[in-house]
Amino acid sequence: MKIVTPHRNPDFDAFASAVAVKRLHPEFEIVLSGNPQKNLREFLSIHSDYFPFKKESEIDPKDVDEMIIVDTSNEERLGKKLKEALKYAERIVIYDHHPSIKDRNLKADEEFIEDIGSTTTILVREMMEKNVEVDPITATLLSIAIYEDTGNFLYSSTTPDDLRAQAWLLERGANLNLIYDFVSLDLTHEQREILNEMMENMKVYDCMGYEVYIACAERDKYIGGLNVIASKLKEITGYETLILIVRLGKKIFVIGRTSLDEMDIGSAFSELGGGGHRKAGSVRLDVKNVEEAVDLVLEKLRKHTTPVLRAKDLMSFPVKVTASDVPIYKVNRIMELTGYTGLPVVEGNKLIGMVTKRDVDKAMNHGLGKRPIKSIMSTKITTVGPETPVSEIRRLMLENDIGKIPVIENGVLVGIITKSDILRSMHIGGVRRVGARPLVREEMMKSYDVREIMKKRLPKRILNILRLLGNVGDELEMPVYVVGGFVRDLLLGVENYDIDVVVEGNGVEYAEKMKDYFDAVVVIHERFGTAIVHLKDHDLRIDVATARTEYYEAPAELPKVEMSNIKRDLYRRDFSINAMAIKLNNRDFGTLIDFFGCRKDLENGIIRVLYNLSFIEDPTRILRAVRFEQRYGFRIEERTEELLRQAVEEGYIEKVTGLRLREEFEKILDEKEPFKAVKRLAEFNVIVHLFPKTYYTQTMEEKVERLFKITDWMMDYSCGKFRKFYALMYIFLEYHEKEDMLKIKQRYGLPSKLIEELLKLRKIAPMFVDLFGEGMKYSDIYKITKGVSYEGFAYLSSYLDDEKREIFKDYLVKLKQVRLKRINGDILIKKYGFKPGPILRDIMDEIFSAKLDGIVKDEDEEKYLKEKILSRFQR
Repeated sequence: MKIVTPHRNPDFDAFASAVAVKRLHPEFEIVLSGNPQKNLREFLSIHSDYFPFKKESEIDPKDVDEMIIVDTSNEERLGKKLKEALKYAERIVIYDHHPSIKDRNLKADEEFIEDIGSTTTILVREMMEKNVEVDPITATLLSIAIYEDTGNFLYSSTTPDDLRAQAWLLERGANLNLIYDFVSLDLTHEQREILNEMMENMKVYDCMGYEVYIACAERDKYIGGLNVIASKLKEITGYETLILIVRLGKKIFVIGRTSLDEMDIGSAFSELGGGGHRKAGSVRLDVKNVEEAVDLVLEKLRKHTTPVLRAKDLMSFPVKVTASDVPIYKVNRIMELTGYTGLPVVEGNKLIGMVTKRDVDKAMNHGLGKRPIKSIMSTKITTVGPETPVSEIRRLMLENDIGKIPVIENGVLVGIITKSDILRSMHIGGVRRVGARPLVREEMMKSYDVREIMKKRLPKRILNILRLLGNVGDELEMPVYVVGGFVRDLLLGVENYDIDVVVEGNGVEYAEKMKDYFDAVVVIHERFGTAIVHLKDHDLRIDVATARTEYYEAPAELPKVEMSNIKRDLYRRDFSINAMAIKLNNRDFGTLIDFFGCRKDLENGIIRVLYNLSFIEDPTRILRAVRFEQRYGFRIEERTEELLRQAVEEGYIEKVTGLRLREEFEKILDEKEPFKAVKRLAEFNVIVHLFPKTYYTQTMEEKVERLFKITDWMMDYSCGKFRKFYALMYIFLEYHEKEDMLKIKQRYGLPSKLIEELLKLRKIAPMFVDLFGEGMKYSDIYKITKGVSYEGFAYLSSYLDDEKREIFKDYLVKLKQVRLKRINGDILIKKYGFKPGPILRDIMDEIFSAKLDGIVKDEDEEKYLKEKILSRFQR
C-alpha cells in the first residue's frame, strides 16, 4: 500500500500538498489523522467528492510499503498508526518547507525540504515541470494553501516560486472568490479601528432585489490597505455585497466586493472612472461628501445588476408528495426507487408535514413499517412563496437546519427547493454561483461569544479549569468542548458545575494527557472512548467522551456507539436545550456552538426533541422531558408532546427495563417540586404505563400532593434514610391485588418488606385517621404504628389535612425524643424476677406509652412500674 499523509489536524497547505502528490502519483492514497482545521473542514464539506481520503483508523500500518510525508518532518506530528507505519514502509519521502525547525526527526530515503512560502509550492513546481494538468477546483485548493501559508504573499518567507506557482494555478482556473472566502487576512491597528467603526455604521440598501451593505468612514489622513479591510469585513459579516466608502483627507475612495454573479462591480465602477472585475473593484470619486458617494454608487450598481433569483426560478415542480395515511414501508419503497431524501406529506390538498429518509429508515429498523407516515412526520414546516429571494431561502435552510423547503402559493403546494437546487445556483466547478460562500453545508450552525457570560457567572476556579481543558486540547491538536447541562444552566444563570467534556479526536488520550495539567485520578472506559477524571485539588469530577453518535438496533434498547464529530454528538442528545457546546480551545475559547436552534428554544422556554423517533428509541426521555419542563417552568413543544403521547400509548415505556425507569423516576422525585412533575406525568397517562393498574384519580392526586408536603421534612427527620420512591409506591399500589404488587416489586427491584408493610398499612389506615380527634393520645398512635418505616409514616400522613399533619409531625418528634432511662430487659429479669420473653416488651411498651403521653417522667419509670404494672403481670 502506498500512502501520502500530512501532519495531524491538517491545514490547507498540508492537505493541498497531499492532493498534489496524489495528482503526481495517482497510485498513492491520501490518509489523514486528527481533524482538519475549521476552514479546511468547511471547504471539504462542499468538495468532499473531489478529494477522497482515508482516515488513519481505516489502514493497517503493516500494509504500508511506501510513504510520502508532506508539510512536516517531525514524527510526533503524525498520528499513532502512521508513526507505526514508519517501521514497515520500505521507502519514505518527505516534502516540507520548514528547513530551520529544530525538532526535525524523521529519517527519509529522499527529502524535498526548502525555505519557501509553502510546501504546496514545491509540489506545484514539480507539476509544472511534468506538465500535469489540474482542474479548476484542484487549482483553487492549491491556491488557497499558497495564499494562506504566505500570508497573501506578504510574509518574509514568500519567494518568487510561490508567485509563479500561483500564476500557473490562476491560468488553470483557480477561483479567486473562493480564495477570498477561505483565506484569513491580518490588519494593522489603524485598519482595525476603521473596520470597527464601519461595523457600527453599516447600512443595508436594496439593489434589484439584492441586499447591498454600505459602510462609511472618514479620516483626515491617508490610510492604506482599504482592500484588505474590505475583504476582512466581508469575511466577518458574510454579506454577499459589501461597499466601503472612505473619505481620506479631501479624497473619497470606494472599494466594492460581491459574490453575486448577477452584479458587475467592475463595470459599475468603470463608469465612475475606476475599474476592476465583476466581483471586485475600486474608484476614487470627485464628489462633495460621503452621502453623495452612496447615492452615486447605488445608481451605477443598479444599472449593472440583473434582478434577484427567486424561488420560482429554482423550484422543482410538480412536487412528489405522499398522503398522510400511506404506510411507512410504502414511502420507504418510493424513496428507494426515486432517490428522494424527503417528501412533503399532504391531507387532501393541504400540506401538513415533511418526512425525511433518515426518519423512515429508523422507523423501518424498529419494525414500524405498517404505521401511517404521519406518525413520524415533522409538523414544523418552513415554507416560502414563489417570489422569495434565494438569499432568504438559504438563510431559512441555515437557521432551521433543513434540506428542503416547500413553495406555497395561495395555500397550494406549487414547488419544492432542495439543497441541491441551492448548490446548483452557486459557482462550483463552473456552475452558476450565488452567495458569499455556501450557506448550505453539512455543518450549518450558529455561534455566539459567551466569554463575558462565563466570566460573570462562573467562579474563577471553574473558569481556570475550563481554560486548562482547552490547553490540553491545543497540545493534542484536538477540538474540545464542554457540553450538555453545564452549558444549558450557564445560559440560564443556574449553578451547575457538572462538567462533561467532548473531544473531537481520542477522548482516552485526552483524559490521560489531563494528568500533565491536574493532580488527577483517571478511570478509562476504552470500549466507549470515555473516561472519568477526578481532580484531587479541586474535589471535582469531569466526564470525558470522544465525540460519538448513537444508533438503536431496536426501540427502548441501550444505544450502540460509533465515533463521530461534535455535530452528530450533539444530535444524539435528548432535547435541544441540552444539545449545545462551548469550545474550550484557546483560539475559540467561549464560542457557543448551536446547530439546531437550541439557544432560541432555551430563551423561549421550550422542550423539543431533535428528531421524530427520539421517544421511541429511548422512552426514558418521556420522564426526562417532564422533569426539565417542570424544573425550569418550560413547556413541551407541541410536536414533541404529540410524539411523547404517541410513544406512551403505543407501549414503548413497557419495553424499558425497570431499573432504568426507576432511575429516571427517582430523579424526578429529587426535584424541588416533584408533585407538579408527577401530576404532569399523569396528564400524559404515563403513570399507568409505568405501574400497571395504577389509575391516577382525583383522590390519588390529593394524597400525592399531601405526601410531598412531608417528604422534605421526613428526609431531615430520618437523617437521609427516607426513600421518596418507596413512599410514593405505597400510594400507587394501595388498591392493587397482591399478585399485581409482586409484579411491580419484581420489575422495579422493590424490597419484599415494602409489600408486607403496605398490606399492614392498608388495614390500619382507617383506624389511624380516626385517632385524630378530641382526646387523641400519642400512645394511641404508637400502638397502631409501632414498627412502621419512615416511608410508612409518610404514606399515613397522606390521609391527613395540614392541621392534623402538623400534629402527626409533633408526635414523630416526640417519638424520637422519648427513651426509657431506668427500665430495660435486664432490670426486669434480675431485679423483678421476670422470665425472658414477649412479656418484657409489653411492659416496656406500656411505660414508653405513658412517657409519650407525658404521664411518666424519667425518674418515675420504676415507680410507675410498681404502682401500675407489676400487679397485672405474672412473674
